[in-house]
Amino acid sequence: MQADRRKALHWLGAGSLAATATTLGLGRALAQSTYPSRPVRLLVPYPPGGATDVLARSLADPLGKLWQRPVVVENRPGVGGIMGADAVAKATPDGYTLLLALPSLVQTPYMVAKPPFDPLRDLATISQLCTSHLVLAANGAMPRTLPQVVELAKSRPEKYSYGTYGIGTGAHLYMQVFCKAAGAQLIHVPYKGEAPIANDLIGGQISMGTLSPMTVRQHARSGKIVPLAVTGNRRAPMLPDVPTFLELGYKGLDGPAWMGLFTTAGTPTAIIEKISADVETVMAAPEIRQRMADLGLIVKTSRPAAFAAVAKADQAYWGGVIKEYNIRLD
Repeated sequence: MQADRRKALHWLGAGSLAATATTLGLGRALAQSTYPSRPVRLLVPYPPGGATDVLARSLADPLGKLWQRPVVVENRPGVGGIMGADAVAKATPDGYTLLLALPSLVQTPYMVAKPPFDPLRDLATISQLCTSHLVLAANGAMPRTLPQVVELAKSRPEKYSYGTYGIGTGAHLYMQVFCKAAGAQLIHVPYKGEAPIANDLIGGQISMGTLSPMTVRQHARSGKIVPLAVTGNRRAPMLPDVPTFLELGYKGLDGPAWMGLFTTAGTPTAIIEKISADVETVMAAPEIRQRMADLGLIVKTSRPAAFAAVAKADQAYWGGVIKEYNIRLD
């Protein structure tokens, strides 16, 4: 009698588990089949016209066609990307508000006294989209190689300068790591954008500058600027003859900068997985790959868990750099 009772309970439990699994499976299928049922917002926390904005619009159009729902790009610049990211962190967790972000997402909160959100707690990773390189270039009057530039800079501390996109930007952080490794005391000159850096570099107002491969290639042909090294663990396709910092013996600058897609934490996993899979499909299109290549970007997608690991590792590494140099935005 007791054995029969245990057997009945066993089958009842198994049936309940099966029913639960079936319900969860149906829930996932329902979420994936009904999403999206209305327009989706894609927030870019930077001004229009830059590579991030171009990527967002290149992604939004084909994704909207795939979903048969508009994907509307909104630019929300401010405080190193914090304003736009905060809007997504505080949105309803339903997958209808997305964020296209750079590594500054996990860097900038370390530079302000009271960050309004925690990027890895309040946001959910969807997919990495692209990686990019940063180029350290010199003006035409400087030596032609990085070892020669370092030797010159060490012989005359605080005589030579470098320009970046601004205090606390990825370019500034990379250069902090480089200057320490090289033992060179250089003067940091922050700018608002790449064009003025290139102009002052060509004009000789600054000794060196951090630029995109596309800008460097454009001016290096004429000899107006000299590319010295690129960040990342591989050479930039646009500048195959320019060595990486790692090749030249400088560690800590080999992590390629990423551009990736996030949404609000708490968004159903099924929806995140659907967006990730659809984004991967869209980014695999030859025309998008070529458009990104023309910007000096390399399409490299990844699924949510893999991208989360990358973002977490970057947060730990750059958080340490920011604390070491006490880089502040407030």
